[in-house]
Amino acid sequence: MDSLLKNKSVLVTGASGFLGGHLIEKLLLKGARVVGLVHDFKKNSYINIEGLDKKIDVCRGDINNLNQMTQIMAVYEIEYVFHCAANPIVKTCSNDPVGCFQTNIMGTTMVLEACRRVGHVKGVLCMESDKSYGSFDINDLPYKEDQALKPSNVYEVSKACTGFIARAYNHNYNIPTFTIRGANLYGPGDMNLSRLVPGSMLRILNDEEPFLYEGVANYTREFLYVVDAAKAIISLMEQINKVKGLPINLGSGDKHEIGEFMNQICHVMNSKKKVRIEKKDFVFKEIKEQWLDLTRMKELLPNLKFTNVTEGLKQTADWYTKFHNTKRQ
Repeated sequence: MDSLLKNKSVLVTGASGFLGGHLIEKLLLKGARVVGLVHDFKKNSYINIEGLDKKIDVCRGDINNLNQMTQIMAVYEIEYVFHCAANPIVKTCSNDPVGCFQTNIMGTTMVLEACRRVGHVKGVLCMESDKSYGSFDINDLPYKEDQALKPSNVYEVSKACTGFIARAYNHNYNIPTFTIRGANLYGPGDMNLSRLVPGSMLRILNDEEPFLYEGVANYTREFLYVVDAAKAIISLMEQINKVKGLPINLGSGDKHEIGEFMNQICHVMNSKKKVRIEKKDFVFKEIKEQWLDLTRMKELLPNLKFTNVTEGLKQTADWYTKFHNTKRQ
């Protein structure tokens, strides 16, 4: 059966990012005509490393530029939008709240307003986050889509606002929009070395010690393999008439303490190096335990299979090893 997206013009914002690159890869397999929006061209982005940039139309632009976004959607006659562009780094957002809110809140508003103005967009995905829940109360776990949001840190607030804005455009202007509150993504092609998996794997490949920040080893997070996330998000877009207006938790059910997850990284990398503990140069209260109720996701995607962490980390390690060896040649 053909995909809803076959031969459709699809825009992916944040095309040079981690999730954006994997969405593009899967959308091409679905037969979509993909337009990738990039803010800065990155030589080491997943779409460039894997040669995907040669198979799509790449546009350089800024999600905060309403005229630019409207023109791109009009010229390419965009029907579906996967809005992944954001400032995703908690520390950066904390240091620059204005920049964070401009990108994550107003940027989302501009993308959706451009959809409203062109009038031919049939579905929009906006990436929210499990951080939107913001709850420090263990009794609120697992997070359910219909519970009250309690964001407090800058990044959490920005992502919660993303969700509210998306639902407002769905409600007020009948633009079919849904949001994803996703677990922590990992996998091939994440070039943001401040994140645990790529930073640790590339340090090990460079014969350096991986490290954890002080006090986080016993924090619990849910991890989701990025390839599975991309497949799931596209499958949800293919059900846009069913999911419009909804926030949807997306996770694997794989919960791990950060210290134990680091041990698994070291194991798949065959590293005997001791994990170094570093003091944070930024301080704000973080949520110790986070994981998601996946009831809604399983009802919508009953046949979706998820990659377990052992296999996911192995595939990730193989990709970074190949990338590292290619760079050295």
